[in-house]
Amino acid sequence: MAQENELFISDKIALQESRSFQQKSNFVESQSNSLTDFIYQRMEWQVDPAIRFISGKITTHFISKTDSLQLLEFDLSSELSTDSILIRGKQWSFTHENNKLSINLPEPVATNQTDSVTVFYHGVPPSTGFISFATSTHGSAFTPVLWTLSEPYGAMDWWPCKQSLADKIDSIDVLVTSPKQYYAASNGILVSEKENETNRIMHWKHRFPIATYLVAIAVTDYKRYSDYLLSATGDTIEILNYVYPENLEKAKTETPVTADLIQLFENIIGPYPFASEKYGHAQFGWGGGMEHQTMSFMGKFSYGLIAHELAHQWFGNFITLGSWQDIWLNEGFATYLTGLSYENIETEWWPVWKQVYSDEIKQEPDGSVFVTDTTSVSRIFSSRLSYAKGAYLLHMLRWVIGDAAFFQGLKNYFSDPEIANGFARSADVIKHFELEADTSLTEFFNDWLYGEGYPLYTANFIAIDQQNTLVTLSQQTTHESVDFFEMPVPVRFYNHDQSDSLDLVLQHSVNQQEFIIESPFTVASMIIDPELWLISETEQIVGIPFQKNASGFTIYPNPVESNIYLSKPPAINIHEIRITTVNGAVIKTFHGNASKLNVATLPSGIYVLQAKHASGIFHSTFIKQ
Repeated sequence: MAQENELFISDKIALQESRSFQQKSNFVESQSNSLTDFIYQRMEWQVDPAIRFISGKITTHFISKTDSLQLLEFDLSSELSTDSILIRGKQWSFTHENNKLSINLPEPVATNQTDSVTVFYHGVPPSTGFISFATSTHGSAFTPVLWTLSEPYGAMDWWPCKQSLADKIDSIDVLVTSPKQYYAASNGILVSEKENETNRIMHWKHRFPIATYLVAIAVTDYKRYSDYLLSATGDTIEILNYVYPENLEKAKTETPVTADLIQLFENIIGPYPFASEKYGHAQFGWGGGMEHQTMSFMGKFSYGLIAHELAHQWFGNFITLGSWQDIWLNEGFATYLTGLSYENIETEWWPVWKQVYSDEIKQEPDGSVFVTDTTSVSRIFSSRLSYAKGAYLLHMLRWVIGDAAFFQGLKNYFSDPEIANGFARSADVIKHFELEADTSLTEFFNDWLYGEGYPLYTANFIAIDQQNTLVTLSQQTTHESVDFFEMPVPVRFYNHDQSDSLDLVLQHSVNQQEFIIESPFTVASMIIDPELWLISETEQIVGIPFQKNASGFTIYPNPVESNIYLSKPPAINIHEIRITTVNGAVIKTFHGNASKLNVATLPSGIYVLQAKHASGIFHSTFIKQ
């Protein structure tokens, strides 16, 4: 069992929280990206983890999506040097400036025509974002290790690519040459491993569409082992692990839970999307993790991190966000699926998960899940907003529409052929939840996806009698972008010693909304959202418990439709009876020793009967139906 302080360190959060991380990116996806469809890339790299340097040969096959394609562009850092361009066996001219490698094609390429180009390049990659290309060491022997992490804008730091959230590469081959004491981990299946006197060449093949930022390599003196799982589809899934030698024995005790998690996520969402190839882990020199397609890079093998990176294979990799504004479609989903793994497997940690993320969200009163500033890497990967609040948005949606609609909507989103192996925006997932719940969710998402803040609840209750209680519920919001959060609010009522309780849901649509609660016991106290379904805080609850009258006075029936009766001791004479609102406004007055009171003309609501007599005033609350 991982320690509590390790459970919820996920993914890119670790770096963000470990140091100041405020750089801005001026990267803008090129409009020319829409003019081509990259259908295949063969990536051949030569690296040595002891030296921060890369040389490569990248062959790209593409289809023209325009009538007359004349210019082909790659994103490539200007700090790298382009050696030559090869088109149809001949060297060709190019320009490389402002992080763009531009090639005027020998002749225009017509719509739907296929062509290819090979780029030879080398250099010392810069590092942007989350250290896009890194070299360091591990273990007591300080063994060199090299790894890449391109999200969000770092792929162009180390290879010529189309840095795009609109076009996935349909298929890739990755060939890594390194000194022979090292092994290279990458996407897909290892199809060959060759060794000569000085070098090792490892060839990985991946035959699924892949977003540019999910292409990765890691190289060091790995030890390798595999676990296996029979998938729901009948495929035998290899769970391949590349770990540091000094961590081998410990890792073997930690990674087997991956099989249980795959089975859980298959049950919740659908089949593991890359079952015909593999799932794997490669250890790297960073505190968090990164969900590279079919092979997550892991700083460690804690339960929460394994679950989070695995969840990304469904949401983030198979279905990828179509804009960094919608990062919650990756990180919020992976974070919530990690939470569901606690709910279903490590069950004792499920309440802790909810409390940890609820508290983190409420550290500040503002912030939307939707990202308005995609130039800020730290804002894109805000642990409070993109991860925690994005996950809790899903948790609240589950509460609002119910488990059946929520989980079926999740499955429908995953199986949508229009976004399978492609890109999605928030509207795509909202559509599926609305269809399954058969309701509009516009207000919910306006409040919780685009709006900021959360509600602060106050409540008061008056126990009318031993079975009926008047509850008044109000809220303030922590940010002006949302004037009111319309939500079903879970409330728990207790008797005097909390030996009995009643859970109810108040459909809260206006401030100072009144609810009549019928309970099998006399209500003595109440709490709001005891199971942490909502992002909210309770500021105050004021209650007036029912006090049984010992003077011999009673009123009945209660609730009443037309006539209410007052029963009193025979020796007591009533001087005056008043019917008032709960705020004290007098509505009706009766004089003398009346015992039958006609209240048929009163509007439905809660009222107070006051009976004056020589010894004082008898008070009792009643409900007019």
